[in-house]
Amino acid sequence: MCHFKKILPLVLVLFIATGCAGMERQKIEVGKRSDMGIFEDFKEITKLKKVSAVKDILHNAEWEKIKVDMAREADYQFIFQFVNPDTQAKAIPYSVWIGPDKDTIEIIEGGYQYVHLNKEDSSMLFEAITETKLVNREI
Repeated sequence: MCHFKKILPLVLVLFIATGCAGMERQKIEVGKRSDMGIFEDFKEITKLKKVSAVKDILHNAEWEKIKVDMAREADYQFIFQFVNPDTQAKAIPYSVWIGPDKDTIEIIEGGYQYVHLNKEDSSMLFEAITETKLVNREI
């Protein structure tokens, strides 16, 4: 029984350490279209709560598998990146357009997935990736 008491803390530490190592942390890199029409680095979102919120909204959205030809260039673009540079995964770009009433956003994922988010999801996602309110954006 004495050996068990000595080994149990070591086993717990190893279990926790290997469990945490298996979770890959991600960040979101956001680009904003400049007046010159190119995307410039805008924000890097690293807070787990914000990254998770964006992933949840995108996961629960009702995506359409269509190729969309928008009337203008996207206002923002973002990609998910792994924090660990050794992790290799294909980064899928998300292009974001702000609607004319500035209360919803439309997103194209990788060129062939499209969604027009409702006002609530638009507001939450936009605030997570830009750290500003959707209605405060100047055109």
